[in-house]
Amino acid sequence: MLRPHPRLGWLAYLALSILLSGCARPAGRASAIAPGHLFLPTKEAVISSPVAYDWDGDGRREIAVGSWDGFFYLLDSELRPLPGWPKYSRRGFFSSPALCDLDGDGAPEILVGSDMGKLYAWHVDGADAEGFPVPVGYRTWASPAVLPGGRIAIGGLGQMLMVDRRGRPVEGWPAPMPNWADATAAVGPDLLVVTTLLVGTRTAGALVAWHLDGRPYPWSPMRLAVDSDSSPALADLTDDGRMEIIFGDDEGLLHVVDLDGRALPGFSQRTGDLIEASPAIADLDGDGSLDIAVGSWDGRMYVWDARGKLLPGWPIQVGDQIISSAALIDLDGDDRLDIVVGSKDNHLYGWRADGTPLPGFPRDLGHHVFSSPWVGDINGDGRADVVVGANNGLHLLLDVGPLGRAAWPMFHRDIENSGAVP
Repeated sequence: MLRPHPRLGWLAYLALSILLSGCARPAGRASAIAPGHLFLPTKEAVISSPVAYDWDGDGRREIAVGSWDGFFYLLDSELRPLPGWPKYSRRGFFSSPALCDLDGDGAPEILVGSDMGKLYAWHVDGADAEGFPVPVGYRTWASPAVLPGGRIAIGGLGQMLMVDRRGRPVEGWPAPMPNWADATAAVGPDLLVVTTLLVGTRTAGALVAWHLDGRPYPWSPMRLAVDSDSSPALADLTDDGRMEIIFGDDEGLLHVVDLDGRALPGFSQRTGDLIEASPAIADLDGDGSLDIAVGSWDGRMYVWDARGKLLPGWPIQVGDQIISSAALIDLDGDDRLDIVVGSKDNHLYGWRADGTPLPGFPRDLGHHVFSSPWVGDINGDGRADVVVGANNGLHLLLDVGPLGRAAWPMFHRDIENSGAVP
């Protein structure tokens, strides 16, 4: 007998709000709601995670992000839409964008999936890239991942698609997989890996891995006890020259498996509820080995080392679920990485690696934060800024601290959505 999936609370809310929204209207006018806090109100939630890039070379980055209001936005550094934007897709955007130069002109195109079941690619002027949109065949919550050579992978229902720069299927693809991926695939050397779920149950998840020619790894698919829509991350945690696969599941477990499908010693590690966030990976405590930062539905932020041991000061409890994926970047000038992440309790949090709060955090954004933050320099002043979606719109927080080194500054680490530590 099928059991209701625990996600259906907030998912049902999103679906109902879209159905009741009436005629689609793009975002209103951006305004400063506090010193250094710009806000662009949208009619529906911004769960899509933003990406920023300086398309016009003026030293100020433009911001690309989608919303459940049906619109995909390209905005300037003051949250004003660029000419030709926004773009409309009737059932909106859960997917987070990736960037790739499809036509070789030096300017990346914007790639994103829509709930209408299409993979879009647009030039910066809003025109469709040649060969796009590409039908995915089912509603698309996964985000595209860009592979070497401009190939683009995105999960669908029962298959992983891969297309070239002109939207044409790559030889050996699509490849079959169990169920549906709303997770974003991670890309490593001769590796593409994703998690899957079956909507309406908690008993049909899988971890699926392929070589880049479409051949599955011998152990793939690896059946899970429950669903997973935690977008996997890749990193060499054991320093043996081979990637490990790091992901969460709906049982609240953080898994680490090697390329032979075996659990790494010390894993899995249990949290108190679902892990839907994507793990972020970097050396947070400065000991020379990588650590894993991820939040859970239990309202706690966790940081483990590569042996599965919690770092001192963690986990940290906040007021509600953490579905947002963390950004890892130095925001206080000490050359140590800090952690920025959102919560359903309406706040954006910032902590040092020892768990102490960063100056100026947490920040109240006025509504649930499921989007993952982008952290970098938006306006070219050398200081750190944060762009993040919330269920009331898009927020730009200016000058949150000195901008130091970045290891994982956005959802799935980079503009290609690789999810991998090089």
